[in-house]
Amino acid sequence: MRPLDFAPPRIYVLDQVWQRPAAARRAEGVIAACPEAEVRTFTCADLPDIVVAEGWDRFPRMGTLDNIPPPSLLLGLYQFDPARVDAIAKSLRTAYQGSGSFPWNVAAGGGAFTFFCSALQELRPNPEHVCRPQWRLHQGRGCPHQCAYCGLGGVIISHVNTEEYIDQLALLLRRNPWQKTWLYDDVMDVPTLEPQLDTLGPLMRFFEQTGDRYLIIHTKSARVDGLLAADAPANTIVAWSLSGATQSRHLEPGTGTTEERVEAAVQCQQAGITVRFKFKPIIPVRSWRRDAEQAVELALSRTRPDNLSLTALMWMQVEQLESCIDPSVLDPEFLQAARAAAADLRGVRVAPFPHACRERIYRHYLQAIRRHDANVPVTLCTESLDMWKSLGAELGYTPVDYVCGCGAGATPGLRRLPTSPWNDARPAAEATGDAVFVRQAEGYVMRR
Repeated sequence: MRPLDFAPPRIYVLDQVWQRPAAARRAEGVIAACPEAEVRTFTCADLPDIVVAEGWDRFPRMGTLDNIPPPSLLLGLYQFDPARVDAIAKSLRTAYQGSGSFPWNVAAGGGAFTFFCSALQELRPNPEHVCRPQWRLHQGRGCPHQCAYCGLGGVIISHVNTEEYIDQLALLLRRNPWQKTWLYDDVMDVPTLEPQLDTLGPLMRFFEQTGDRYLIIHTKSARVDGLLAADAPANTIVAWSLSGATQSRHLEPGTGTTEERVEAAVQCQQAGITVRFKFKPIIPVRSWRRDAEQAVELALSRTRPDNLSLTALMWMQVEQLESCIDPSVLDPEFLQAARAAAADLRGVRVAPFPHACRERIYRHYLQAIRRHDANVPVTLCTESLDMWKSLGAELGYTPVDYVCGCGAGATPGLRRLPTSPWNDARPAAEATGDAVFVRQAEGYVMRR
């Protein structure tokens, strides 16, 4: 069996996994692909001590580390009784003797499906973060890609009771007929564990049977074996985060390179899977202009993407930027602008680069794209309303009607949303049947 593209030092398997034949088969498949890994069975009561011993509660952005270890794996089971999840997570937090941070709710089996709304308090566009409200699907949490700006290292938590997961997902789809596309996953790169984990294939085949619902797989990986082996392309969309050559090789060392990701997209498109690209996050390295032009040319000469999205690096202050990315790698003009704007952008989500810098990036990408394709939809992803005011006319969209890589209504071939996504999602945020949605720190979760 083909090994994984990274070598986890340890694989922890929840004891209850071995009691379920289908879940045990998935765990055994992953273990077989990691011949050097130490395999340990654990109970929930063991987990707080394991977290402290492994240091999973203190994993910083990976660019701050001198040596980045490959993540270990934690294989467990999703729970679909909210009260049980709460009780398990509470007991884990109580027993925990450390002082860091760890996703106890995910480890307890929670969070299979979360309702995301960027405004959190109400259904409206967030001025700092225009993003569509939707249910999101999760396989777990964690990533092996070692991107300098990311802190999802140390451990990958993945739950392996896929059949039960799909049964619950079917109920969620029936209760939410307004949502046509379903993002999987925004805090884990699932293809990195496939086909050994064997979750993509069953999910793709499930969505193919729904008729008008689509699975969106978000990835930076070039590992597409599991997608191709599923032989169920009709209702699957793959959205690649695509970066330039310098960024992909030096700041995202565990991902596929620019060329490898595009070639993976070629394979998927040839198999009938809808392909999209997000140039995200765009880091203004010294060669970013040339890298952008080359990446755009490669993507648009080799594939026919359904749509494209643009996002500059965000989510951090300039001090954090300089701690995880060597300042000498960055475009000096952009770095100086970020330093000069630090006080104004303190606590602002779109930091560290000011509006004018991000706008220059987007205009450069848009020009490069239009030289190759005059018609492919190009939009902003998770940007501010101010940026939409600056670029909306050139993009040809508004924050309400743009189509994007992973929004809830962006079905294949659609060029403009016919209705407001916030109005569409309102029944889900308020109530649907016997399901009520309650806001927690990680988003909205379903309460029956």
